[in-house]
Amino acid sequence: MDRYTKTILTVIAIALISIAVKDVDLFPIAEAQQGWEIDNEIAMMDGSMQGLPEVNNYAYICRSRFNPLSNDTWGHHGFLTVTFHTAPQCKGSWIGYAYMFSEGATHSYSDSNYLLSENQVLYFSNSVDRAADTGQRVMYHRCYNKTNCLRYIDFRGDPADAAD
Repeated sequence: MDRYTKTILTVIAIALISIAVKDVDLFPIAEAQQGWEIDNEIAMMDGSMQGLPEVNNYAYICRSRFNPLSNDTWGHHGFLTVTFHTAPQCKGSWIGYAYMFSEGATHSYSDSNYLLSENQVLYFSNSVDRAADTGQRVMYHRCYNKTNCLRYIDFRGDPADAAD
């Protein structure tokens, strides 16, 4: 293929790509990313990025992460990190985050009365993922003397605007 043909094909490819993406509104995506970074910076500065403020409360799961790490600090079957907001799909205000630990955990955030078996960790991992995906309202139950420890989560079947 000669140089002229390569140049023409490159120009055509660029033109087709620019036509394909010209109607994509990238502003909401950029705005959401910028907002997340700003929220994180503010939270880190004022100390609001911390454990759950209430022992029991209604909330929405923004995100969760199952970490299969197995050791004496975090537990023999991994652990689950769950973040909560006041509205579904990570909208509303940040409430806090907490962990669900598995058997054998000795982390300072853990409570030896509320360590989960492997099956329980996997159950909660699947359930919180589903609640986050569907925008389901839940009730979290924090460990009594530890703000970053979850005892359990109630998964409710009623809509968010139903009377408590």
